[in-house]
Amino acid sequence: GQMWGSCGCQIFVISPENVTVEHLFSTHNNTSAQVYKMVNSGSGVWLAIRNSPVIRLFHAKTGEHLEDYDISTVVHHLFTGSHNSSRRRRAENVRVTALLASSSTGALWIGTSSGVVVVVPIAKPPVAPKICGPPFLSYMGHYDGVRFLMQAQSRIRKLIASESTDQENVYEEITSQVIISCGKGMEDFRDHSTGAANQSEHIQNSSYLIVWHYPASDENS
Repeated sequence: GQMWGSCGCQIFVISPENVTVEHLFSTHNNTSAQVYKMVNSGSGVWLAIRNSPVIRLFHAKTGEHLEDYDISTVVHHLFTGSHNSSRRRRAENVRVTALLASSSTGALWIGTSSGVVVVVPIAKPPVAPKICGPPFLSYMGHYDGVRFLMQAQSRIRKLIASESTDQENVYEEITSQVIISCGKGMEDFRDHSTGAANQSEHIQNSSYLIVWHYPASDENS
């Protein structure tokens, strides 16, 4: 195994056994750029650069640059036609603020400074985790930047109807995966006319968690 660390735009690939740098490479031609987030997915590592809408994919073993993906276009498309000045302002300078590579959903989850969560499908091992399909935009998001994304397992007890009222209730335990985002406030981006304008100041300034449910199988709900 290897451990990746960053300083500025440089990546240090470190051996945990002898704590030595095995490989060093640059992630950006702009030396002032700073690596902000890193997530591993199979044979690749996705990186986010601070104050940038672009994420970059590098090979986990060789450090080879494999792919770039710019999220600003899809976020702008979501806010097109919105009469909410706050949303239009947030769409002008989109940045990546959170990253999560989820093997159970087969996707890369990207939190943005505009509060939108972008989900893009990525290839499964053994091939490199390149983007392999169109993005999905969540219509529920946050009033400000997404602070973090995490994955957890959920267990739900579902009541199975019994044929007789004399029988004891029978429950089925359903295991599923959930993706959780955290950010300030919560709003429905499908509402182009009012949006967050009608939300109370308490909602806009409070921290909210949004939970997406995925069954344990490959099919999404």
